[in-house]
Amino acid sequence: MLSSIAFIPDGNRRFARKVGISYAEAYKAGTQKAWEVIGWLKNYPQIKAGTFYTLSLENLQRNRLELRLLFKMFEKELDKVKTKSVFEEEGIRLNFIGRLQLLPRKIQQKIAEAEKLTASFGKKQINLAIGYNGQAEIVDAAKRIAEDYKQGKVSLAEMGEKEFSNYLYSCVFPDLIVRTSGTQRLSGFLTYQSAYSELHFCDHYWPEFSEHDLAAAVTDFEERERRFGK
Repeated sequence: MLSSIAFIPDGNRRFARKVGISYAEAYKAGTQKAWEVIGWLKNYPQIKAGTFYTLSLENLQRNRLELRLLFKMFEKELDKVKTKSVFEEEGIRLNFIGRLQLLPRKIQQKIAEAEKLTASFGKKQINLAIGYNGQAEIVDAAKRIAEDYKQGKVSLAEMGEKEFSNYLYSCVFPDLIVRTSGTQRLSGFLTYQSAYSELHFCDHYWPEFSEHDLAAAVTDFEERERRFGK
């Protein structure tokens, strides 16, 4: 059963070039699309978790002007959490994953506020990966294990896959990962958690992603036989 879905919302800049708009307008369209997708997920009550690849660790190397634009947009969207009724109505808890300490302090504060505001809702969870890279997540998990080992809090003899996963940013393992724009790779998204995820690639750019595209991805998943290597 599809209980966890993840998205790689790719193609905002290519969409901008395609339709002749600015990157800023394309990013706004992409952000609005994320809100729409969260709303569409209400039609799939079996889905209890959704994860969005919002900004990769590599994206933080983009030029300062573009990053300033993105950060201002993030601030505005984080402020909207206070007024969006969907979180309380649907029982959605927000969780942010990645090297959040690399983000501007103001955004870190707003992230903390958003997590605190939605913490008690809890039936469902939306993860937003910001400043994220799957290999970095594994490295950070290994460092935390090493620190706990030094302090005698963990036994390496008892460290298995389940125990290791508790040190990751997120213990949500997606059943299905959807990537837009036609690009067919994961780009460091949920490297550990995606071991047995089904993949669905949509040719539309993220701002073009439709409710029909989501339905097609879900149907595609439901028609597959998952064997988990057996």
